This record gives sequence, C-alpha cells and structure tokens, in this order.
Amino acid sequence: MSGSRITILLVLLILAFDLSQAQTERQQLEKQKQDIQNRILETQKILSQTASQKNNSLGRLRALNNQIRSRASLLNAIKGEVSILDEEIVEDQSIINSMGDDLMALKNEYGQMIYATQKTSSGFNQLTFLFAASTFNQLFMRMKYIKQYGEARKKQVEQIEIVQESINQQIQEVEEQKSAKELLLNEELSENQKLSSLQNEQRSLVTKLEQQENKIRQDLARQQTSEKELSDRIDAIIEAERLAALASSVDMTDINKAFEGEKGQLPWPVEEGFVSSKYGKHRHPTLKTVMLTNKGIDIQTTKDASVKSVFPGKISAIMSIPGQGNTVLIQHGEYFTAYSKLKAVVVKKGQQVQANQVLGQVLTDNNDVSEVKFKVFDQKNTVNPESWLGRKIN
Repeated sequence: MSGSRITILLVLLILAFDLSQAQTERQQLEKQKQDIQNRILETQKILSQTASQKNNSLGRLRALNNQIRSRASLLNAIKGEVSILDEEIVEDQSIINSMGDDLMALKNEYGQMIYATQKTSSGFNQLTFLFAASTFNQLFMRMKYIKQYGEARKKQVEQIEIVQESINQQIQEVEEQKSAKELLLNEELSENQKLSSLQNEQRSLVTKLEQQENKIRQDLARQQTSEKELSDRIDAIIEAERLAALASSVDMTDINKAFEGEKGQLPWPVEEGFVSSKYGKHRHPTLKTVMLTNKGIDIQTTKDASVKSVFPGKISAIMSIPGQGNTVLIQHGEYFTAYSKLKAVVVKKGQQVQANQVLGQVLTDNNDVSEVKFKVFDQKNTVNPESWLGRKIN
C-alpha cells in the first residue's frame, strides 16, 4: 500500500473518531439546553402568576433570581456548543487540507503512469512488446506485467475518486457546521438580551423591596414565630412516635432500609417549580445583615399545585398553624417527611399513603406566591431534602 493511501486511511479513521466524540458532546449539551429551557418555562409560568396583581414581593424576586440563573446556564451551554463547533470546523478544515495534499499526490502519481504509458506506446505497441519475447516464459511475464499495470491505473483512478468524494463530503460538513454556528450565535444574542432584561428587572425590584425594609422585617418576624411553633409541634410528635415504637418493640429495620435505599431518587412533592429557599443558613435576599436558617427547603410552584407524598408511610399528624397553612407529617419507619403551606388536605391522620399519592393543594399567599415547605427527618434531626430527592427541579 502506498504512503498516500495509508495517510488517507489514517485521516479517515481520525475523522470518524473525532466526529463521533464531538457529536456525543453536542448531544449532551443539547439535552442540557432542553432541560434548562424546560425549567425556564416552568419559572416563567410562576413569574406570570406572581405578576398578576403584586409585583413587589420576595417570591417574585426569588423567581427572578432562579430565572436569571437558568438563563445564565443556558448561555453557557450555547457557548459550549459554539466552542465545540469552532473546534470541529478547524479540525475538519485541517483534514480537508491534508486530504487535498494526498489527492494532489495521487494525481501526480497517476499522471506519471499515463506519461510512462504514452512514452512506451510511442515506441511500440503492446503486441510488438509481447511478440518481442524470446521465450514463452518471458511472453507470460510480459502479459502479466501489462495486466498488473492496467489494474494499477484503474485502482489509482478509484482512489482519486474516493478521496475527492471524501473531500466534497467534508466541505459540506463544514458548511453545515458554519450554518449551525450562525444559528447558535443568533440564539446567544437573543438570550443575552433576555438575561439583561431580567437583570434590570431584578435590580429594580430589589430597590423597591429595600424601600419596604420595615414591612419585610415585620413579615419575617411573624414568619419565624409561626415556623418555630410548627417546628416545636413536629418535634414533639416525632418524639412521641419514636417512644411509642420503642415501647412496642416494633422492628422498623426493613422500612428504614427501604427509605435509605431511595436516597437521591425520591420523587419531588410537586410536579413543577424550583427551590426558592435552600436548606441550612443563608443570607436574606434583601436584608443583607440578616441570616436565615431553613430546616427544610421551600419549593415555589404553580397555583393550586398538587402536593404528593415522596414515599409510602403513615400519616402521623395534620396540623394547622397561622402563617404556615396546613402541614402533613408522614412517618416512614424512623424517618419522617413534612409538607407545609398546604391550603387543602385530602388525607387523614393514621392513613397509610403511597409514593406520589396526593396529600393536598399548595397554599397561595397574599402576594400570589405558591410555595410548599418540605422537610426530611432522620433518626436524629432534619437533613437536607435535596440530597434525598431525584434531580428533577433545580
């Protein structure tokens, strides 16, 4: 096999590998973009509800913040795709140049063969060449040579056609990549404009909320009081349930293991929405000197959204606390889950429920914010619910 043909085969192998790898990366980015766009649509639906009557609320600010994060993630994904396309275009152009050199070498070789054939034919024809053999064996060898030479010329033509076709395909691929890049750049420009608009709205809303500091502090104080009351009642019920189980010597090993086995895979208590307030300590969105401690997560969702159980269990209690709406507490062996800020409850104390069974509907507050608080308790205290839930809402 000639050096040119070996080079061509190597180039084609490298091309196939690089193209497959690039396509995989682009497919992953496309899926990521689709997931982000789905989240953006969910948040947009929530934003439209909070905008219906009262624009200046912390709930709307949290929705805006989430929308901005999602838009920024989408922009990064788009930029990632553009970067991959740039690399593909450079690589493919390099391959085109290399194949062009090989094509030139093949054409030169073929030209030399044609020249040699013409030169030979000008002195004597093939019959003269054959009959000039002095022995039968020499005649046979000359016939074989003429046949091989003809086949070599034919293969050379085929090789030239293969390389030329590959180059044409590669050029078409580059043109498609450039078109895809142009579309992505337009998409990037559009998303930048949307992001900028959201950031302007965010700054304006923060300014308005900062002017309402006294009201926000009063609302926060009432909220913290009601949350403490609810937390104390839940802690007391959980302690009573555990003492009762201990006294009755109930073996909870199997259900404990079953619940633990679902860590990171539990379904979300609502179908749509985003985590508006994470677990643990974090700074207040407008009161910069105030630190908040959340023993669960708040999930902002759509109006009248159904709230569902994340795992089979027994309803331990149903409570109603002003400012927290209704709360459903479910026991799963030594684990418990709590669902607060419900406006309606469709289950009863002592009832056995299944995973994804509807417990009630989310409460919508005076600012048109629909938000459910979700908590998970292990054998000792509350734990971060996001580490137990599957990756559905971000």
